[in-house]
Amino acid sequence: MRAVCFDGTLKVCDREKPLRQKGEVLIRIAAAGICNTDHEITKGYLPGFRGILGHEFLGFVEEADDRELVGKRVTAEINIACGNCVFCRKGLGRHCSERKVLGIRDRDGAMAEYVAVPCANVVEIPPSIPDESAIFIEPLAAALEILDQTVIDKETSVLLVGDGKLALLIAQVMNTTGCDLMVLGKHPEKLTLLDDAGIKTSLLPTFKKRYFDVVIEAAGNPSALDLGLACVRPRGIFILKSTYSNGFLWNPSSVVVDEITIIGSRCGNFQKAMAFLEQYRPALGRMISGQFCLEDAVEAFEYSARPDALKVLLRIG
Repeated sequence: MRAVCFDGTLKVCDREKPLRQKGEVLIRIAAAGICNTDHEITKGYLPGFRGILGHEFLGFVEEADDRELVGKRVTAEINIACGNCVFCRKGLGRHCSERKVLGIRDRDGAMAEYVAVPCANVVEIPPSIPDESAIFIEPLAAALEILDQTVIDKETSVLLVGDGKLALLIAQVMNTTGCDLMVLGKHPEKLTLLDDAGIKTSLLPTFKKRYFDVVIEAAGNPSALDLGLACVRPRGIFILKSTYSNGFLWNPSSVVVDEITIIGSRCGNFQKAMAFLEQYRPALGRMISGQFCLEDAVEAFEYSARPDALKVLLRIG
């Protein structure tokens, strides 16, 4: 089968079609999304990863122990937990010390014609959710995770720093809470996507610093972290969504002096993401900037890296 591989260099290559093991499901991939994490891996964020990239996808079950699953449109939770460690026993499989992660850690991903995943990870997509929204289930789940980690309501002032793919999803999630939300970004064409929802936005050069109860950093650069921390009120909450391929110098003195709570936020629950899509029906198709065939994946990655690009898809099956 053909696949998007990374071995220190990004390329489209031939790989063996996965052999489904007992307890696994073989999925024929229809589409996969390019995520910022995919770009970070190619820059060295996870220096040990070698294999097939991709963890945002949808496809159709081709083989399964449960024959009723065959033909179903599905996606899959990306963290594959051991099920036995102390974290798994506490229901924290996403933090399993032995976990594998599709396209990220010790497990081939979904930028290929096929992927095999444990049956426990498979999530059936309801017919009411169109493909252009379903492709966002994984990052939308990550956006919704914030609401599981802290209370945000109509009494909360929130600054969201960033206007990329994940940031725009977070903005739409935060807007449903009724909070006093401001989204700060660099790209007016991206921020205009929030206008229809009545979400307040500001371009970075015109933004005047002030205090917020909660600041969410989803811009992916150190300067955004510094700016965000400068806008958290004393004893406020700073939520960090970005991962970085390289470290950077940072002075945590303000966190200590102002007694700021820092919360790292990563993956979320797919069922909650699908419930959100069915309840609010956001027009996520507007966030798709381009679609490429699998053979043009290198070109797709280059396009996805452009500052004006949002979600870029690989159409596979």
